[in-house]
Amino acid sequence: MAISIPVAVTQGIKTALLAFAIYLAAVPFLLFAGIGFLIFFIANAYLLGREYFLLAAMRFHSVEEAKALRKANQTTIFTAGLFIAAFVSVPIVNLGTPLFGMAFMVHMYKRIVGGARRELIGHT
Repeated sequence: MAISIPVAVTQGIKTALLAFAIYLAAVPFLLFAGIGFLIFFIANAYLLGREYFLLAAMRFHSVEEAKALRKANQTTIFTAGLFIAAFVSVPIVNLGTPLFGMAFMVHMYKRIVGGARRELIGHT
């Protein structure tokens, strides 16, 4: 399912504003050694997990359905975002983040949706 350009632009602007707000809230913590790094790492994990998952899910669902799926599985998606944030933290390797992040989240999406289908069918 293709997303129209106006919807994609709107979602991109919302993502940029969310990232700006989260990073702005995290900036004061940079004054404290250690905790600032941890807070920025967690902020990156949240943002990367959220957005890469939405990109993967919006390939198969509408924006509203993808957001509902993300909210229903937010812990799993945040945990996956931790792996992407760790990948981003490694110099040179981080150049592959778009490929790694998207491939990883497509697998996470398939696992989440596959699990939902198994529950609907009655398999455990």
